[in-house]
Amino acid sequence: MKLLKRATTDIGTVVLHWILVVAFLATTLTGLRIGSDDPGLRWLAAFDIILPMENLWLIHLGSALILTATLAAYGAYMVRSRLLRRVEFGVIQWTNLFSGGHVRWTAAGTLAYWLLMLALLIEIVTGLLQFLGYGGSTLDWHILAAWICIAFPVVHLATHWLHGGGNQLLRILRPVRLVVPPPPPDFAVLLAKHLAQQEIDAGADAHPAEADNRRPLLWALASGLLTLALLFTIEPLTRQQLIAVRLEKMAAPRLDGDLSDPAWAKAPVTRVLTQHGANFGGTGESLVEIRVVHDGTTAYFAFTWADPTRSLKQLPLVKRTDGWHVAQTGHDRADEQTYFEDKFSVLIARPVLPLVGAAIHLALKPLGDNPPSLTGRGLHYTANGSSADVWQWHADHADIIDDGYFGAPAAATQKQLGGEARYKGGYTVERGAARYTDNFVLTRPRDYAQAVQPRRLPMQIAALTVSLGRIRNSPDLSEEEAAQWWLTPENSVPYSPEADAAIPDNTVIPGVIVLKPDSTGSGPVGAARWSAGHWTLTLARKLQPPTGTGVPLETGDMIWVAAFDHSETRHTRHIRPITLEVQDGDAP
Repeated sequence: MKLLKRATTDIGTVVLHWILVVAFLATTLTGLRIGSDDPGLRWLAAFDIILPMENLWLIHLGSALILTATLAAYGAYMVRSRLLRRVEFGVIQWTNLFSGGHVRWTAAGTLAYWLLMLALLIEIVTGLLQFLGYGGSTLDWHILAAWICIAFPVVHLATHWLHGGGNQLLRILRPVRLVVPPPPPDFAVLLAKHLAQQEIDAGADAHPAEADNRRPLLWALASGLLTLALLFTIEPLTRQQLIAVRLEKMAAPRLDGDLSDPAWAKAPVTRVLTQHGANFGGTGESLVEIRVVHDGTTAYFAFTWADPTRSLKQLPLVKRTDGWHVAQTGHDRADEQTYFEDKFSVLIARPVLPLVGAAIHLALKPLGDNPPSLTGRGLHYTANGSSADVWQWHADHADIIDDGYFGAPAAATQKQLGGEARYKGGYTVERGAARYTDNFVLTRPRDYAQAVQPRRLPMQIAALTVSLGRIRNSPDLSEEEAAQWWLTPENSVPYSPEADAAIPDNTVIPGVIVLKPDSTGSGPVGAARWSAGHWTLTLARKLQPPTGTGVPLETGDMIWVAAFDHSETRHTRHIRPITLEVQDGDAP
């Protein structure tokens, strides 16, 4: 009975193979979790229990760097150890695909290998382009290549099994010392000698001891480490900077949403493409321009971003024969994308938070006994005791700018535990007394099919009609420049059946009540204007906030920005932070 030869693999291939496997798994699992936030990939939530949720971007990018460096190491190893013939795919291998026996599966495995290399190349290039802020179809190609990479392990294992069964699969667990094969024979020698003599000469040229002299694995590891060091060195050196120019106090700009003030001309412009949002004409992208100046006490920011429409109405109320109804298409799950205002958000953190992902936890229920987010997409909070400032401007709230932060998870209230109120994890707004509120009360939590009761009704319907301007149902049409889609205590009255009876059916009233239009305290204040497909927001905030949770505006701060186009929660984003540099010294 003939014994089956025990299949083995050289130790260098084994080491590099398992490094690739670990890096591939980390990159793939975090990528699937990040991808699950995309509306078209929400089915990935079915794998919630096995997908990671902590430091997703940090792990995803870090493992991608290790994967890239290991591929470089593997290439160096294959060349240095003369093993390229293992993955050679030419006419013979193509012919073998249509043959019988194990040669077919050897050829199929080699073809799958090269498809994987192509897919990994696309993954690396498109991932790098997204990291650097390029948009367009890079994400589509990144996702397509990811599916090919995910399918490869199944094909890889199947071809090895069909080639040699379990013995072939187990060879990756049986490392042996590498014997470097001889160099390819010289074809001039083949012409001069007989085939048999050439075989003898080739055998004489093979020196197993050459493996010790060449040390392919050491060369490979050195190549990988060099690649990794190069990538880590380049990233901070090429990061975008936002320079805060020093001005005299008398030269501080006006906060009116207009860049014609001379102070803004002195500020260098930093541009960043934000992506993966909702709407924005179907692109989900918005180019943001940032300017900043300071007078030694206060910093003045100007943000300009592309938005094809001026969207002001947020959850307006429409009167029907059975009462008032909230106009919404997804607010019941905190994902309204039609009847919602435009917003803009700024995140500022000290360098202790390496990536925005440190405050993002994508999971159905990331905090155990605490409630999940209404969207089912995850929660914002920090887990290491640090915090990051979050400023959020509202187009339909009389230019109110929320001064909030991401911090440790808050304890859930009884209403939040019962699903009657939205749980926001570690996001908190430092506003003291409420400055705005919804203009409706629900009888049953999150049930927007029912009629609701407004909190306040307009004092004069005729005046309200003028303030709303032309009422447009389509979110792709802009509101008029002077439109005001909110009520105030001064132009409204508390709800009463008598006041309601005087309002005809089909009347539309605002869904927001602004209680305190002017910001107070140490938070940002400002104003915005929309023109020709762009919003411009100008705001000011103290360099050194007196509150304990505010982040001082200092050199080294990291900044991210996000734009919302009539969307409640699906905003644009960018992975790479912008580094703030605050100029010192006297004003120029």
